[in-house]
Amino acid sequence: MTATGTGSRSAAERFGFEFCTGDEKDILENPEINTVFIATRHDSHAEYVLKALRAGKHVFVEKPLCLTESELDEIKDVYLALGTRHSALHLLMVGYNRRFSPLARMLKEEFGSGPMAMIYRINAGTIPADSWIQDPERGGGRIIGEVCHFVDFLTFLNGSLPVRLHAQAMTDPRNLADVVNISLSYENGSIGTISYLANGDKRLPKERVEVFARGCTAVLEDFKSLTLFWEGKRKDKKLLNQDKGQKEEIGIFLKALRNGIGPLIPWRELCLTSLASFKVLESLRTGQIVSL
Repeated sequence: MTATGTGSRSAAERFGFEFCTGDEKDILENPEINTVFIATRHDSHAEYVLKALRAGKHVFVEKPLCLTESELDEIKDVYLALGTRHSALHLLMVGYNRRFSPLARMLKEEFGSGPMAMIYRINAGTIPADSWIQDPERGGGRIIGEVCHFVDFLTFLNGSLPVRLHAQAMTDPRNLADVVNISLSYENGSIGTISYLANGDKRLPKERVEVFARGCTAVLEDFKSLTLFWEGKRKDKKLLNQDKGQKEEIGIFLKALRNGIGPLIPWRELCLTSLASFKVLESLRTGQIVSL
């Protein structure tokens, strides 16, 4: 489904879909459809998630899950209620693909769970101030719309939930919070830093992750290479092409649907990742450390 029947038909013909519509009821009220993928603009994510869950569908939604804490609370109530009323498993999945990257999985296997110290630097690039992504009402801004990705990834790496955070932004005459340092503390003692930077040169690779734990260090470079250092030794793994885990994520989700496996990302992690992005904005407003 797209906004119009004509657009839906064009997409269906281009990508080989068997069915298309311009009316959401044709999907939500169809008993033969058990799963809904939501890839709309950010401000409609929560609405469609709630409609799909209430219609008894499995849900895959691209990030962010929602734009406000009130939306998050409503999704929580509906999703948890489904779990108590129905024996059948309802999957709710957010498109945090990076945790499914093959190099991320290798890093996780090598380091296990925390405590660990993690640094995630993102050379995010600029987005014009008049873009819908920067609009708090439509896109949520870049913290809610994209930084949630990186909060999820650090949570995945250390294996525990965030409990506190503090954020600082560089002064910007446009009042855009897109040059930001975020410090996170986790239940197991891990600490993480997210440096989300929109003021760099685009030729620099976008993402770099460094992990330090128990005398070992790992460097994940733009999801193309992983280097491990331990006891004076070094091991390198390189891919021919960048792989941020999108294909693996969808494949695992479809397998979970077929086999009744799940959830792929626990609800508490999905919930606290969204909550953390909201609390980053609170910390930027108040200058204070914020508990989750």
